[in-house]
Amino acid sequence: MSQLFALIFRYRVFLVFLLLEIIATALIVNNNSYQRSVVLSSSNTVVGGIYNASSNIEQYFYLTDVNEDLLHENAELRKQLELIQVQGVDSATIMNRDKEDITNLFYGMSDTVAYEFIPARVINNSIYRSGNYITLNKGREDGIEEGMGIMTQDGIVGQVKAVSDHFATCYSLLHRDMAVSSELKKNGALCTVKWDTQDPTSATANYLPLHLDINVGDTITTSGFNTVYPEGVMIGIVSEAQKTPSERFWLVTIDVSVDFSKIHHVYVTKSLFRTEKDSLETIAEE
Repeated sequence: MSQLFALIFRYRVFLVFLLLEIIATALIVNNNSYQRSVVLSSSNTVVGGIYNASSNIEQYFYLTDVNEDLLHENAELRKQLELIQVQGVDSATIMNRDKEDITNLFYGMSDTVAYEFIPARVINNSIYRSGNYITLNKGREDGIEEGMGIMTQDGIVGQVKAVSDHFATCYSLLHRDMAVSSELKKNGALCTVKWDTQDPTSATANYLPLHLDINVGDTITTSGFNTVYPEGVMIGIVSEAQKTPSERFWLVTIDVSVDFSKIHHVYVTKSLFRTEKDSLETIAEE
């Protein structure tokens, strides 16, 4: 305490000067409208800047929750889109109904929807191995099962390989054992997409007969011939197509539509009729 008093005594002249300056400034501001407006304006700028910075920091920490909410909303929209495609509900019907009618329209015919979409977050991902895997933060307790497909808004990502209660490991499309039932969008010709290029940005579309007209820029999508992905989900764009006389099929390379180096959130596709379809096909093969 004695040191504090000694410090104050040493700087007593400066402290008295500072106090008088504060008093003088307060008197000027309180008795002059112009000076008062300048001070208030400057104060608002400073305080506003502090609040803005604080808000930005707060919003940053809430981004995870916001992303989760958006994922769930997009999953519901994808379910509704699936209904439109299956049921043939035209856009005019949707536009002419209010929100409550639209909800009743979708949920009243929900038994015709073939897929549901479960949002999940990618917590691990590899792209430079021969067998690349993705780990999700959702598992059995969230409705995830082995064999389900994985996709983003840009296209297909992979397929669930193994599931625990809270996590799932999945084959990436960039895996040597992945083979996706696909089609050439413009004519419906069936093919199989495999990753055998060792390049995380490309793959090959196999078994397209030579009599087909194939051009750079053509689109490859899922065929819908299995219960892993809905029909018409984007896979990639033809970047190279060659005819080889000794082969029966085109040699087709595609640029995959998903940037696997930037996957953060995905949708797991749940086929509502998978068990029924698989059981029936198993009986047919006996």
